[in-house]
Formats: sequence, structure tokens, C-alpha cells
Amino acid sequence: VQGSPLAERRLRAQALLTNFRLEEFSGHYPHQLSGGMRQRVALARTLAVDPHVLLLDEPFSAVDAQTRMMLQRDLAQTLKQSSKTALLITHDLLEAVTLSDRVLVMSRRPGTIIDEIAIDLPQRDDPIARRRDPKANDYVASLMDRLDIAHAALERQPAGGGA
Repeated sequence: VQGSPLAERRLRAQALLTNFRLEEFSGHYPHQLSGGMRQRVALARTLAVDPHVLLLDEPFSAVDAQTRMMLQRDLAQTLKQSSKTALLITHDLLEAVTLSDRVLVMSRRPGTIIDEIAIDLPQRDDPIARRRDPKANDYVASLMDRLDIAHAALERQPAGGGA
């Protein structure tokens, strides 16, 4: 698309596959890869065109929790190494906190920005370490309050409480 020479494109693709620990699978078809591998390939494919900003809409929703954490770490490290900015759309509040410098909170329909919360946690490139920081839970609780999640859940519960 950008008119780069074939040799340059191949070098870039190989470097990205190596960066995402996929070099030994370069000859495989997508159906031969695990869900986590397919997500890493998608991220590598996005980075291949060297965008200024990555737009990521629920990029880890289709993988298990452990794979999600590894992919989040890969993303955070890649963003740091490449000095890229990402706009991440997610419904996972902990994911928003651990991957972000700031979180924009949207209202229910029609969706508008109702708040901006700066995330002040160390180790920006290590979301797994950020999960362990007690302040991460404080940010999640703040987001839950801002979104009125606990109140909305109580309203839908049948009379008498119950689970």
C-alpha cells in the first residue's frame, strides 16, 4: 500500500514476527495458529504499516485470561519500544487501568465522554506489575463508581436479593 520495496517489506515482517515470538510460524496459515498467536499476528500486521496511532477495539476479548495478560504485556512493551500511541476500546476496567495513561469514560447511549481519569501507576510497559499495585484497584473502584455499576446491578436483582 505504501509502495515499499518487497525486500524491505519482508525484513519488516520478519522483524515483527520475531518481536512477537512468531518467527517459527511464519509459514503457517491462520487456522493453524492459536487464538493468542492470531492476536499477536493482528498486532504485528497493524504495526507493519507504521501507523502514528493504533486503534484497538476489544483486542483481547477472544482469548483466555492468561493469554490476555501476556498479550497486554506484549502490547505495552511494543508501544514503549516503538513510541506509539494506542486508543484502546475496552469494557474491562482493569485492562483499561493497567494499559493506560488515562481513561476516557463514556456514558450510556448516546455515548459521550463523561469523564477523563489520569492513571498514575509506575511501570507503564508492564501491565502485569501494574495489576499488583494496590492503586490499580482504587482506580477500578473509581471507574465502577463513575459508571454507577454497583447501583445498576442492584436495580436488576430480583426482590429478596439472592444470587
